[in-house]
Amino acid sequence: MMRPQLFTDPPKLENERIKLVPMEIDHAGPLYSINHSETWAFMLLEVNTKQDMDEWVANAVNLREQKFALPFVVILKETNQVVGTTRLYEFNETHLSCEIGSTWYGVDYRRTFVNSDCKYLLLKYCFETLGMIRVQLKTDERNERSQKAIERLGATKEGILRKERILANGYVRNAVLYSITDADWSSVKQGFMERNAAYFLQGKGDSGF
Repeated sequence: MMRPQLFTDPPKLENERIKLVPMEIDHAGPLYSINHSETWAFMLLEVNTKQDMDEWVANAVNLREQKFALPFVVILKETNQVVGTTRLYEFNETHLSCEIGSTWYGVDYRRTFVNSDCKYLLLKYCFETLGMIRVQLKTDERNERSQKAIERLGATKEGILRKERILANGYVRNAVLYSITDADWSSVKQGFMERNAAYFLQGKGDSGF
């Protein structure tokens, strides 16, 4: 059952390496410092200037205030540096479902443990705290790196949403739809545990978005 204070008192999620904290207006500066043009190649909007980032963050915070989304910034505990952002949205309290998306990381933190840790914390929160029965993820059909990363999580590919949205540059994209259900969570969680063990044994991180 979703907590009534979910949006007014959003959670802080963390493990030994990262923490996810609710996005606030003053996170625009740290996020802009790790911004890169290629981040937005498959996104709905493009963020090129500090003003763009200010507006992007303000919109995310406004969505939380309207009880539509939970945006987070990702902080690396070792340095206390903001290294990316992600969010939960498309909440359906009746059908106990939501979506993970709007995820991006600074160039130096892609293809590392950061994405895997973020997804684990979010999925664990969704299934074990909120009691969700379905969490979905979508990505641009052209974004093969993202698709591979989602598939490594153990998500099930459900199909293609044709002409799902129009990007800022006018491109009409198809989206690949994935899901993880409560019935999947035990095996998906085990996969996270095994990859985490491999990281410490071999010094290799998971490939990320």
